[in-house]
Amino acid sequence: VNLKAQENEKADGKDVEGGAVVVMDVKTGEILVSASYPSYDPAKFFENYNEMLKDPLLPLNNRALDFAYPPGSTYKMTMVIAAMEEGTIVSGTPMLTKGIFDKYSKEGFTGWCLEYTTSGRTHGEITASQALSVSCNWFFFQLGDWLTNDMSDPYAKAMGFGESTGVELYEATGYRANPETKAKLYTGDDAKWYQGDQVLGAIGQSENKFTPIQLCSYVTTLVNQGTRYKATFLDRVVSSDYRSVFLENSVQVQSEMTMSNEAHAAVAEGMRKVANVSGGTAYKTFKDYPIEVCAKTGTAQTGVTN
Repeated sequence: VNLKAQENEKADGKDVEGGAVVVMDVKTGEILVSASYPSYDPAKFFENYNEMLKDPLLPLNNRALDFAYPPGSTYKMTMVIAAMEEGTIVSGTPMLTKGIFDKYSKEGFTGWCLEYTTSGRTHGEITASQALSVSCNWFFFQLGDWLTNDMSDPYAKAMGFGESTGVELYEATGYRANPETKAKLYTGDDAKWYQGDQVLGAIGQSENKFTPIQLCSYVTTLVNQGTRYKATFLDRVVSSDYRSVFLENSVQVQSEMTMSNEAHAAVAEGMRKVANVSGGTAYKTFKDYPIEVCAKTGTAQTGVTN
């Protein structure tokens, strides 16, 4: 798979330096595509090995499986599911959004909606599906404030975040934003869990870091209404002469969670609007696409280039 990252993607006038893509069969967990960029020519592996070791873009590493990144707004469907399953909102609950979430400004946390920072406007009164479509940070800051970590974290875990996908190759598992993670990563006052952490985690930041394969598994779990399948590259194991079959791989369930029809429909509708309704954050990309798709965009602040 040629990601064509440098040819097609631009950010601040610079070519994209790295990326990954994972495609999975939602009914089986079978990985159909897994690619990492930049890569290398296997035919010249030994010849170029020492040079690749020194390359700051780390072509020897598999970004799809080995690196965990902040998921950004792609995480927001988790919060919709958690809020609806916990009875905090229903699909039609309207929320009057603002531009700045400053409830905890005295404690050092202030959140901004991108719509407000770029245009000075707000998204007004919106529902969960509409909030997903326009990716309204303020809406999800409020959900993060309403839901305790004990309420929301089990849903993130059930989605596979911070958990093994079960894939046969080495994978990083990342970690979820919660008090346990913060206590492991920091010391002193920095290790304390503040309400600002909970609110920021609701938009996929704080200490949330996941791999591309986990994000792919997460979307299949949404599609399957809470059933998460083991990710696998393996079809079967046969003898060198192909006459004997030693192992036939089978579909395996990694975990299951309760997801109501209402919550499932709200997320699906929100993701459909992202790509198919004017104002959706991916509408310009998919407006002329011949097939109606569901999508979710996400941009996270991170200091790394991997």
